[in-house]
Amino acid sequence: MDFENDPFLKIADGIQEFNPYLNEGQTNYHKKIIGYYCTYIPEEIIHAAGLLPFRIRATGHDSTELGDIYMVRFTCSFVRATLDLALRGKYDFLDGLAICNSCDHSRRMFELFDLKVFNRKDFKKKVPRFYISMPHVITDEGFEWLKSEIEEFKNSLESTHEIKISNEDLINSIKLYNENRKILRQIHELRILDTPKLNGTNALRLFMANNSIPKERANQELSRILRELKNEEGISHVKKRILLVGSVVDDVNFIKLIEEAGATVVSDFLCFGTRNFMDDIKLNNKNNPLEDISRRLYYRLSCPRMMDDHERRLKFIQQEIKRAKIDGVILQRINNCDLHGCDNMLFEHELKKLEIPVINIDREFFQADTTRLQTRIEAFLEMIT
Repeated sequence: MDFENDPFLKIADGIQEFNPYLNEGQTNYHKKIIGYYCTYIPEEIIHAAGLLPFRIRATGHDSTELGDIYMVRFTCSFVRATLDLALRGKYDFLDGLAICNSCDHSRRMFELFDLKVFNRKDFKKKVPRFYISMPHVITDEGFEWLKSEIEEFKNSLESTHEIKISNEDLINSIKLYNENRKILRQIHELRILDTPKLNGTNALRLFMANNSIPKERANQELSRILRELKNEEGISHVKKRILLVGSVVDDVNFIKLIEEAGATVVSDFLCFGTRNFMDDIKLNNKNNPLEDISRRLYYRLSCPRMMDDHERRLKFIQQEIKRAKIDGVILQRINNCDLHGCDNMLFEHELKKLEIPVINIDREFFQADTTRLQTRIEAFLEMIT
């Protein structure tokens, strides 16, 4: 399989450049596009409304100059980079923006897009915004809170776009997205083989492309890639098998740095990776699919925003270490990400107690300190016996 030139994977190499569903004049696809930052946004509802969910990225961008005007430098450089792109008009194709309080940095985009991006003199389109308030702990009361937020989100989409989202629409979308997650899990199983069928670099490209086009088309492409991967011989020269954990990674350069140092990232615990597809929506009540969507969002494999769920995250990492035959764990966080900073600190101590090789790295979103990172990663890999 020609990973480098595969049209589906190339969608991940930019924001709009290689995506026929976003490039005006290249396609007859005219659905409105709703941008979102976090996997806690219920894509199924957006899809059921006849809209295209698009996961906001800053892939390939190495500047926060404009973003720094409105966000101080000790905020997340990933969020500042996405704001920088938006201020430069890169996200003018959006017809809506959905935000939740996944972290304070991304939550701030709810105001800044309205005040500074969609309010530019050269921007004439009216773009509605939607906000979902997520609890930070897992309780029965928190679940009831989220259900009401999800209901309000659905109602807002209906009133804003003058549509009606039926239970049948929601159920069809749930089935489509469950199928998508199923295929991704099957591909992941090929990734953790003794001779992996694809490396971490192309796995990330695949995951990002999946969040950038309609799921109907994505499922077709993923099924094709799954068939082709099954016929691949695999990577026979794998040396050190790495599990990558932590902050958002939406640029392959960081994973390339690891793999060019003599390792293969065979698994991850990232929001563009396993955290996004390990849990399906269980259709328990066809008369109330919104509750089933809410249940999956609330009780899914969490990120550090869920403050009382660290033990379950650690358990997943331990299971993945065993299942994927991991030689070492790389913990990484984008500078000023307190959530992953706290979680990674705990993981580091816990994994060391289990005598699992681990390194904890701070980095910027874009590859500004390559030499330092390369030195640390190479030293870590040399320590793994």
